[in-house]
Order: sequence, then C-alpha cells, then structure tokens
Amino acid sequence: MGNGASARSQAEPLSDLRDVLENTLFSETEIERIGELYKGGLDAILGVLLPMPILPRILQWFRDQARSGEEELTIEQVVYLLDTLHPHQSLENKRDLAWSVYDGDGDGMVSQRDLVGILRHILPALTLNKHEVLARRALEKFPGNQVKKEEFSSILPDAQLINMFTRLVL
Repeated sequence: MGNGASARSQAEPLSDLRDVLENTLFSETEIERIGELYKGGLDAILGVLLPMPILPRILQWFRDQARSGEEELTIEQVVYLLDTLHPHQSLENKRDLAWSVYDGDGDGMVSQRDLVGILRHILPALTLNKHEVLARRALEKFPGNQVKKEEFSSILPDAQLINMFTRLVL
C-alpha cells in the first residue's frame, strides 16, 4: 500500500473543526492527534491501526466513495473513517460499514466472489481454493448462495464484527 500523503509538509487543516467534533466521537485532542498522524501520510495512520487485515479493503471502499479524482483521502475522510472504527461507535454504524465493505461490487448482495475477496484479506496464508471452499460453505444455506443485508449478521456475528471493525486509534 502506498504512502499517498507522504509529500505533505504539514497536515491539511480541517475545514470545520466544530462540525467534525459534533459529528464524531473524537475529542479535539484526538482529532489533533489524527492530524499529526496525517502529516506522516497514510502509512503513519495505518501503523496505528495494524494489525487490521481488512483495512486495505476498507480504505479502498472509502476511496471509491470519495471519487474526488484523488487517490489519497482528505483529512476529513480519514477522521470519519476512524470514527467508524472507534470503540464506542454503534454496532449499527459498524455493521453498515461492514456491509459496504463485504458487498464489494455494490450489487446489494454478498456473493461468493465478494466473500472470497474478504477472506483473502483476513486469511492471507490460505490458498485461493481454500478461500473459495470457505466462502461456498458460508453461503450454501442462502438462496442463490448470496446474502442479503438483512441476513448479513448470520455470516458476521456481532462479536466478530466488533473485532474486525474496531480499533483504538490514539
């Protein structure tokens, strides 16, 4: 993963700190810390989040959502991403992020292909064949071997969701 923000000499200022404070679980001090990490580029932020095998998939989803024409995330996007991973964030918000990340192609269903993509991140030591077998087994009880959003908690129980999508960042 590249260091998209390494050329920064100083952190971009947040456009409206008050808005970020009102809409996230972070304190002003924590947001300032994120800004300091942001100066060092995405790799500095990744360093605090690792080990988090699914992080590359989460970052890609955020980049796809931004569609700003830029490869790197803005400081605001980073703060809101980290807010979703905050230990005190609601289970519902974490599940919404998880659904978006798992539904890699955005078709409203988690298919075997989507699940294999996730398994490749969280179980990189396994072979592609083993990923496919695991995904097929996880999805075989669902019609069409695909999971709808309302069935999602059956393949990603709350405890596993919290473990995968929660990081104490600062």
